[in-house]
Amino acid sequence: MNNVTRVVIGMVVAPSAAIAVYLHGLWAAHFLDLRATSEYCSAKPLASTATSAEWLPLRHRCRYADGTTTDLVSAHVNPVVFLCLAIAVACTAVALRSTRRLHRPRRS
Repeated sequence: MNNVTRVVIGMVVAPSAAIAVYLHGLWAAHFLDLRATSEYCSAKPLASTATSAEWLPLRHRCRYADGTTTDLVSAHVNPVVFLCLAIAVACTAVALRSTRRLHRPRRS
């Protein structure tokens, strides 16, 4: 497999993997769940503001009456998403650099 193929695969596969892992995080952390919060945050009695959510980095926390919190998003989701995005940016930079080198006028 030559370098161009690797870069193109990195530009396509890495963002696709980031999107897939992000969507998995949304699903597994009950972001889109219509059930009552007490059904998926059932470990302890809930605080007055039962949950807090952030979209980037992906976080969905259950807040309990005793002051503790539990994050519903798996620990691997955010690092994998950001790693995939970094790979996609690096592959895009390599591709742009390669095309600039190919189209640069040669000096005699």
